[in-house]
Amino acid sequence: MEYGYCRVSTKHQSLQRQIDTLVNYGINQRFIFSDKYSGKTLNREGLNELLSVLKPGDSIVIKEIDRLGRNRKETKELILHFIKSDIELICLDMPYLKEFIIDKIKENEGFMEIMANALLDIILEVAEQERKKIVHRTTEGRKKALSNGTKFGREQKVSIEVFGEYYQKFLKREMKAMDVQKTLGISKQSYYNYIRQINGL
Repeated sequence: MEYGYCRVSTKHQSLQRQIDTLVNYGINQRFIFSDKYSGKTLNREGLNELLSVLKPGDSIVIKEIDRLGRNRKETKELILHFIKSDIELICLDMPYLKEFIIDKIKENEGFMEIMANALLDIILEVAEQERKKIVHRTTEGRKKALSNGTKFGREQKVSIEVFGEYYQKFLKREMKAMDVQKTLGISKQSYYNYIRQINGL
């Protein structure tokens, strides 16, 4: 059985590019597991669900190697776990990973296994450094755009001034928080975002 896995590490990123790539490869979308804006460990809902259904002989397809784990150590642990469990890992952006490294580790030929492990470390290190560069460039670009007046995210449905008027009614106990949200047509999250803006947080 072939499964797909994709992950994005921030709430601003979209999974769609990875999903489209996996679907074009031939993975049924029902068998694509994903995680978005995950925590600091491998304890991720989509990954855990995938691991629970995998059986020896199954395959996992990913677009990029750094989508598997949050860092080099975690990614290598997962790769070695898949090798031990007889689960094939296919990385679409790195087709040589299986033939020249994973298969060599499986063969367990002493020196060749050591060499394959070393190459795996190098590949994962390069992938991690590339990811860090992208994050750094994105952060720098975002800061520059903000300084030039560019606004990100959705446009607010309600002005901060209008919200402030209703928020004062909440503070005076004239309205409940839920009533303010319903009247202004905003979500609970937006309600607290407005409050943070008013308080300068």
